Amino acid sequence: MKIIRRYITGHLLWTTFLALFVMLALFSFFTLIDELGKTGEGSYGVVQVLFYVFLTMPGLAYDLFPIAAVIGSMAVLGIMAQNSELDVIRTAGVSRLRLAMLLVQSGLLLALVAVILGEFIAPPAEEMAQNMRSMAMTSQITLQTRHGLWVRDGDSFINIHKVLPGRRLQDIYVYDFGSNDRLRSSVHAGSAEYQGGQWILHDIRQSVIEGDHVSSTTMKKAVWGSLLDPDMFNVVNVKPEALPVWELFDYIRFLRQNDQNTQVYGQALWSKLVRPFAILAMIVLAVPLVRGNSRFTSIGQRVFIGALAGIVFHLCNEVSSHLGVVYGISPAFSATAPTLLLSLLLLFLLRE
Repeated sequence: MKIIRRYITGHLLWTTFLALFVMLALFSFFTLIDELGKTGEGSYGVVQVLFYVFLTMPGLAYDLFPIAAVIGSMAVLGIMAQNSELDVIRTAGVSRLRLAMLLVQSGLLLALVAVILGEFIAPPAEEMAQNMRSMAMTSQITLQTRHGLWVRDGDSFINIHKVLPGRRLQDIYVYDFGSNDRLRSSVHAGSAEYQGGQWILHDIRQSVIEGDHVSSTTMKKAVWGSLLDPDMFNVVNVKPEALPVWELFDYIRFLRQNDQNTQVYGQALWSKLVRPFAILAMIVLAVPLVRGNSRFTSIGQRVFIGALAGIVFHLCNEVSSHLGVVYGISPAFSATAPTLLLSLLLLFLLRE
């Protein structure tokens, strides 16, 4: 069994990464064509487009991983079926369920790679891509540092540490200067949101400088009279799906503390938590789809079937996620339902 496991693992890794590379190149090309149509906005040129596409590739690879996994698994079992290796393995007493467990053990390495990609590589790359793109396309954003965005609004300089979807900002500093370029006041707010045509600050601490005296006040909530266009942040905010799990946990807790809707972020969190299991389920799906005696089915046909199965599963995930958001279904259910149903179906199909 160790020999069979090593054989399957080596071929599964090779075919999966080959399928991932081909799909990544194809979808990145489509992204490139789409972004090239936006060149000329500000200083957004071809070099910036190429850099943006390169930085978004890890996130795209993470999204494509389940489809690549089922294609790779279909290709491996298809090659083994054509060479009569599946017949030999089954004749040796290896059940379909045991074969599925061998694939799961081999697929654990792929699931680990996907987790590393989705949690440690894709999020900072996606944030860097959005920041670079926003700096090039939006003239009002004057500087991007590791401490966030710097924006000028009249005589005020604003530092925004985090831009979140839904016209929300987090950890904001506002420095107001007088006509003599001396600092008059500084404000720190834990968060801000755009409602009713105006910015609302939360958890505010303000320091006012008057000569040699500094007075401080705190407020729970206040209107911020800024002229910042909220649509400006549409080009810089990071989607919930691109945030790592720990940031999703923190932001969900923040939203709950402020009695705000957590549905979208909960959906993204549960989707990330279930992704490794979805990859393993897609790998095992090849076992009932490839029969040991179907030696005359071409590898191309099997790859097509695998790609079709992966696309259908992806669409089911998307539909379930959108239904969960629209109808307020628990994210723990709507995000995990497709993977859970697929797992139950596999248990039924793999029974001897």
